[in-house]
Amino acid sequence: MPDREGPMLQPMPRLQVSPELLQATMDASTDMIQVFEAIRDEAGRIVDFRWVLNNHTSESKYGEVRGESLLERNPGVVQEGIFDTFCRVTETGVAEQDERYYAHEQFDGWFFQTVVKLGDGIATTTRDITEWKRSQAEVVRLREEVVQIKLAETEGQLAAIFATAPVGLSVITSDGCFVRVNEELCRILGRPREEVLALNVAEVTHPAYLAPSLKAIANAAETGMPSSLDKRYCRPDGTEVWASSIISLLPDSGGHGNRFLVVTTDLTERRRADQELRKSEALQRVLIAELQHRTSNLMGIVRSIADHSTRTSRDLSEFRAHFDDRLAALSRVQAMLSRLGEHDRVAFDDLIRTELMAMDGGADRVTLEGPAGVRLRSSTVHTLAMALHELATNAVKYGALRQSGGHLAIRWALCPGGTEGKPWLHIDWRESGVDMAPAGTWPGRGQGRELIERALPYQLGARTTYELGAEGVHCTIAIPVSSTLDVEESLGADAV
Repeated sequence: MPDREGPMLQPMPRLQVSPELLQATMDASTDMIQVFEAIRDEAGRIVDFRWVLNNHTSESKYGEVRGESLLERNPGVVQEGIFDTFCRVTETGVAEQDERYYAHEQFDGWFFQTVVKLGDGIATTTRDITEWKRSQAEVVRLREEVVQIKLAETEGQLAAIFATAPVGLSVITSDGCFVRVNEELCRILGRPREEVLALNVAEVTHPAYLAPSLKAIANAAETGMPSSLDKRYCRPDGTEVWASSIISLLPDSGGHGNRFLVVTTDLTERRRADQELRKSEALQRVLIAELQHRTSNLMGIVRSIADHSTRTSRDLSEFRAHFDDRLAALSRVQAMLSRLGEHDRVAFDDLIRTELMAMDGGADRVTLEGPAGVRLRSSTVHTLAMALHELATNAVKYGALRQSGGHLAIRWALCPGGTEGKPWLHIDWRESGVDMAPAGTWPGRGQGRELIERALPYQLGARTTYELGAEGVHCTIAIPVSSTLDVEESLGADAV
């Protein structure tokens, strides 16, 4: 056991990137989804994990546990090897899956768990498979019970089993003809009892699985041991159904036999559940990757805001004003992103209107002209929004939106501009009627200008210009976009 008194719990990291989208997706799952971060001692060894995130299903089992120690809440993970799995995945980055029986704390059942690395920790998806295990055990129990009973001595018992069994039961000959069937098998095959009894295995089996079916019968006859296979059956309406069959030789009074008991389980729901599980796991991987990418981008922007605010502020009060103002602009963008659907994008006209409204610029002195609904790439939204915020801030403090005779015109168009013919958004920001100070008194390079002339070209591959003209600022920005608008159509679109 690790030294519990050595490491101290560190403060939880702030998780603020698209929390609504991530939480809503996690809460839609009936599986328990949890995120843990590793706790290490001074030597760097993992000695515990701390809860970072839970979905609704997990909270219904644990309650609110974010920030708590895994080993304090669930010490049984050490005994069952789960803690070692968490450590191994965190250190190697190799995802693991396993079925486990866990009878500790508030749990007593079987669980299927997937563990993937996330930062210095792991994310888990845990499904309760207790009922499925019980169902499988019941199938095996039925098979073993029926095989051990001599057919001649147990006709009444066999009839009761056939009538009540929750799985398909049939007795077939060595050449595959049905001798006896129950109602569940008839339901699986989609045929009435009389029709099934007039057919053989070959006539209800998908052609691709006929040879394996006959081979399973032959193996059961030769070895006396049960044979099993998963196969597809064909129904009269043309549909197909997946099922799992276990074929056992029925001995006669002399210890020999030429008939077989077949136990058939409908796999339709199980395969559907498996497909949904794979989709859920794939979506989880996509969301985790997107979360990591957006977190990295957002932290870089916040770091840049803090650095520049520090360099341009005379004291702590001025730093706080600058930093809070820029952080508020970043928060507005996050709010827009959080309201989007899975495949939606932020539109440029919504972005510029939101920023101008927040700056409370004179609407009567602003002209907006360009096509509506130009979809911005998610990777460009934060940086572009901060550049527009700096332009708007300068206009309100010093330029067209401060001086009574000033006017701001923002025009944009969608044009082909990429090497693969992908659309580019061309933005023209032009101030006029501004009484500019003499050239020698202009301030030095601000964060807005650095964003436009350096960050946008470097980070987004944009083409930009920035000029302090005789009547105010004139700036142009051209960036690639994820627009669904037709380029020719957008060129003739009415102003918005």
